[in-house]
Amino acid sequence: MAPKWKNKKQHQKQQNSGGKESNNSTPWPDLPEHIFNMVEVKFPNLEEKIHFGGVTKSWRTSTRNCKPESTLPWLHLSNHHSENIDKYRQHVARRDFINTKYPPSVWGSWCRVFFRKPKRYPWKHYVGCSNGILVAESEPLFIYKLWNPIHREWYHLPFWDARVPIVLSVLSSSVEDRNCTVMVLTGINHPAFAFYKVDRGSGIWNTQEPQWTRQDCTITEPHSKGRSGTIMQFTNAIGFKGKFYALSLQGTTAVLEEVDSVFKITGLSAARAIPSVSSNHFREYLLESDGEILLVFLVSRKSSVHIVDHVEVYKLSLARLNWLKLESLGERTLFVGSNCSMSVLASEVGCRKNCIYFRAFRADEWCVYDMESDTISLGYSKCWMEPIVEE
Repeated sequence: MAPKWKNKKQHQKQQNSGGKESNNSTPWPDLPEHIFNMVEVKFPNLEEKIHFGGVTKSWRTSTRNCKPESTLPWLHLSNHHSENIDKYRQHVARRDFINTKYPPSVWGSWCRVFFRKPKRYPWKHYVGCSNGILVAESEPLFIYKLWNPIHREWYHLPFWDARVPIVLSVLSSSVEDRNCTVMVLTGINHPAFAFYKVDRGSGIWNTQEPQWTRQDCTITEPHSKGRSGTIMQFTNAIGFKGKFYALSLQGTTAVLEEVDSVFKITGLSAARAIPSVSSNHFREYLLESDGEILLVFLVSRKSSVHIVDHVEVYKLSLARLNWLKLESLGERTLFVGSNCSMSVLASEVGCRKNCIYFRAFRADEWCVYDMESDTISLGYSKCWMEPIVEE
């Protein structure tokens, strides 16, 4: 059963804002102003809880007359998602970057500016965020860095081959871990992954490999019935306790862990990670919350990808590698913006508990999904943490 809107005017307001998406101009991180200020000033440690944004998927054929448990149609990245990435990349190519203001440094070194403290978020294009570290693209394009916004430090990664796309980049663990590894998902199968291991060592990160280690994927997609020979393509992932948990384009969950100094796929889920209701589009977010891996679906049951009318939250069973639907978040609250996601303890930041706040694809508007009442309300940028008054 789909959640109800508290009043029709608010629902109509979200519909009217459907064509005014602001992904390309939204600064990092896309969080409500009150939360952003807390992260900046009061609770900088909350930065470690911020994860990268979601991936938008669409069905090639409608699932309106198809039960979720039956053989489902094929999923693909929505044109809206891929077009925005291309437009954004072209847009940032004309910008000035911090790398033009400071002397360049070779890859494999950890740098800190002492004579001039850079901004907290100096770059314009980020391709990943986990464990408090962002993966940022600087000028010229395809030069990437690990950026620590708390200490204003960055680590220079090896040069990236411009012929290989990047969908997402994540870290396997905290940068304090000597086995910390950066993984890049390409969204294709040749190569499917790229890995780069860094070593913090005695306070200075050092390279352990001279370049990215690329790996192909040759595994057939388990949920490709009727499409024989289809190789898995991965479009979303999260690092957790030294391992990577990745979602394929078709919703298969894979575990990647280091075996004999090489990361390999050691497990695949039997079930497909998709919403339990029929839909045309949905946006999926992976994030860590209270020691668990959560998967959030913002579902668009109608034709427009911009209108969210259903929300679901799942947690991953690490033992069985399946997703369990959650009916309550307890004291927790989730924020899922256009370019990031985050879990907080509601009492710590003063917001409503057991809710999911998500961007309504409008510059200053946030929606709130209350899991207890199963309702969606349109929040307000200046008083989002106060109870919403119905009109």
